[in-house]
Amino acid sequence: MRLQKASKSSKQERHPCPICSTETTLSEIAPHPLHVNFEVRGYVCEQCGPVKSLVVLRSPLHA
Repeated sequence: MRLQKASKSSKQERHPCPICSTETTLSEIAPHPLHVNFEVRGYVCEQCGPVKSLVVLRSPLHA
């Protein structure tokens, strides 16, 4: 997993598939199991399936 700071522009960030380089789609957001200030975002590629997760700081709206 990769640590990334969440920001208002996070919706505009590109997340290509590490396998085929196609753009991925945010499929789920879950609370981090150990740290309340973080969340885990899962990304899915239409061709390859679930391909990556990012750990990001929770936005102030979710805190």
